Amino acid sequence: MPIENVISPDKINACFEVYLELRPHLENKKDFIKKVLLQQQEGFQLAAIFEGEEAVAAIGFRFITTFAWGKILYIDDLTTKTHLHGKGYRTAPLDDAIKQANELHCNQVHLDSGYMRNKAHRLYLRYGFELTSHHFSLKL
Repeated sequence: MPIENVISPDKINACFEVYLELRPHLENKKDFIKKVLLQQQEGFQLAAIFEGEEAVAAIGFRFITTFAWGKILYIDDLTTKTHLHGKGYRTAPLDDAIKQANELHCNQVHLDSGYMRNKAHRLYLRYGFELTSHHFSLKL
């Protein structure tokens, strides 16, 4: 299952429906495309698995360097069409991201996951991810 880098607005548009699986608050395709393009200017990368013209799995990530962890790959989003769970569509993008992190000599791969996403937690724990911190946020 090939993973394709997503850069063009048309391909970003094709990722909207699969992103709704993870981010149901997204309002419309036009705003989604604008936000992805803005994030790409900040180093965000989007990759997806397509069946025909439709993305059925997608991963959004960025490379960053921090004092705490050094150079890391941070996964913003990993989403798959619900009916395809358990068929490798979540693991393929994750495997590809980890491979890229290794090739670029990252120290770690990081992600945040909502506390209620138990299936995702099981996947990450199987991969060897560790629960290392709490994530706090303050709405402004």
